[in-house]
Amino acid sequence: MTTTDSDRWKAVSAESLRFFGAMSAAVSHEIRNKLAVINEKAGLVQDIAFAVKSGRAVDPDRLEMQAGKIIDQVRQANRVVGVLNRLAHSVDAPRTRIDLADVIGLVTELYGRKAAQGEITISAVVSANPVSVITSPFLLAALIGGCVDAAIPKVDDSAVLTINAEAVADGATIRLQNLAGIEDSDVELGGQDSGARAMLEMLGGRLVADGRRGELVLEIRNCVGPDGGRQL
Repeated sequence: MTTTDSDRWKAVSAESLRFFGAMSAAVSHEIRNKLAVINEKAGLVQDIAFAVKSGRAVDPDRLEMQAGKIIDQVRQANRVVGVLNRLAHSVDAPRTRIDLADVIGLVTELYGRKAAQGEITISAVVSANPVSVITSPFLLAALIGGCVDAAIPKVDDSAVLTINAEAVADGATIRLQNLAGIEDSDVELGGQDSGARAMLEMLGGRLVADGRRGELVLEIRNCVGPDGGRQL
């Protein structure tokens, strides 16, 4: 392994840890919010139970409503935990064939809170025909996440960041659309020595800014293993 390769791996490792930490923090914050609401509603149910024990008349619809709200929060919390579980399992295979709709959907879920804070929505456009590549699921998710970080401040007045994918020869193209004032500097992803740029190189990718169309365009090629073979 050359010094350049060693430095690249260090940068990718650091960026991977940063990405997983940031996503875990965002997900855990959402879970805590759900637990806070569940705790509040459980307290109301306790108050209602105390009222019944005290002989006071209680509207059963009120109890049913609070129970329904708790169930809804549990459902939402389970969805959030499922997102984190998908991210955790994305490291199971270092190189495999993946459906880009799954990875883009995962990134969309992970960045939902950050997008909402910026008062925008991330919309994943699902193609009728599956678009797949052979690559590292986790590194690709982290790389798309880096692109989303770069794109969010550039979203135009539509307030919708659209992400879609299309198949190309030996790979796929991912487009982040509805961007205003997008420039070549926006594709640096923290600079040439950053972990995101190292990920781009490792995945055989290319990132360009299309100011005319208001897009960040991420091109991904099928990754070839050290032995020249591909895992299907």
